[in-house]
Amino acid sequence: MAPLLRKSVVFYAAISTKTVNKTFDMSAIDKLTNYKIRTDLLPVLRKKEPFDLEASKTAAKIFISNLMVLSQNEQEFLNAFENKEYKPELLFEDVEILKRIKDHPMALWKTAR
Repeated sequence: MAPLLRKSVVFYAAISTKTVNKTFDMSAIDKLTNYKIRTDLLPVLRKKEPFDLEASKTAAKIFISNLMVLSQNEQEFLNAFENKEYKPELLFEDVEILKRIKDHPMALWKTAR
């Protein structure tokens, strides 16, 4: 499961940002505040369900840093994408996945410019 999740994160990170973040910088996690949690997260949690922001930040960073250790092919995909070359076969071997994403509109648009 983790390799497919990582590959999906790599794919969507490439197509959804202006510049490809090949280091998966986690500085945005540190910018989360208790106010943001109180206004955005707590309203959707069950009442009295505790939430420890600092512990969650630490757990998220550990999970992401372990998950986002890229393979050579994943790095090559990001390098190619950055150079306007769309090579989904570097990320996915599954024929069904490749059929679904080979003509992904955002990936094609981002690499055509």
